[in-house]
Amino acid sequence: MLLIIEALLLILAALGQDHRAAVDGQIFPLDIALNSVDDNYDGCTKEMANLVKTKYLSYKNTWIRYRGPLFTPRSHVRDVLLQRLEKRYTRNGKTHYTVMTYKWYSLYFLLTDEIQILKKQQNKCYKTYRGTNVTFNGRAFTSIRFGSFTSSSVSAGRAYSFGNVSCFEIYTCEGADISKYSRVPYEGEVLIPPYETFNVNLRCQTVFELNSTGIKSDLNCALFKKPPKTKKFMFCPLLN
Repeated sequence: MLLIIEALLLILAALGQDHRAAVDGQIFPLDIALNSVDDNYDGCTKEMANLVKTKYLSYKNTWIRYRGPLFTPRSHVRDVLLQRLEKRYTRNGKTHYTVMTYKWYSLYFLLTDEIQILKKQQNKCYKTYRGTNVTFNGRAFTSIRFGSFTSSSVSAGRAYSFGNVSCFEIYTCEGADISKYSRVPYEGEVLIPPYETFNVNLRCQTVFELNSTGIKSDLNCALFKKPPKTKKFMFCPLLN
């Protein structure tokens, strides 16, 4: 019960758009994100759940530390946690993950597990949208991953209200609809895991059309001495 409650609290944190600062002239790569934490726990979910319960629930101290006064908006707390998870510990956390110095094992696992549970229940792919104020240098017909937990929306209008510099049309088959757990359910939130791969179809300079091609998980079950890499390529039809 504890894990379920905490998972639901954590899933509410995954509502932020791209938190990277839009610096004039700065272009971010849209690539396969090889340095990201991408464990999808294929074959070791039970082992990781036990490890989280017995060892890695230290994120609760961080949650308390950032909670601040009682009048601090909870949305702000969530945004701080998500920004830290996205920027420092997911996109560039691969080395820390493998040498046991990663600080977000429990948060990462619970979000991943919740996405996978919801995905099985929903059993469908989604066409979603994402708007950012960041410039990317993606090329057509290349394989990419977001490399972090990535927010998108089934509503183009809502998604593009967050930014209109680089926009994405996404066909995701590993993401899950989390609008039921969102503080703004009308946004139609779909959360995409860091290990999902996409093929880029660049139709113009600022709209990237991403089609799901499967999973690339270099860190799969890295903590349990099992084959570390998982690749799954698939054709996943879009369901309404």
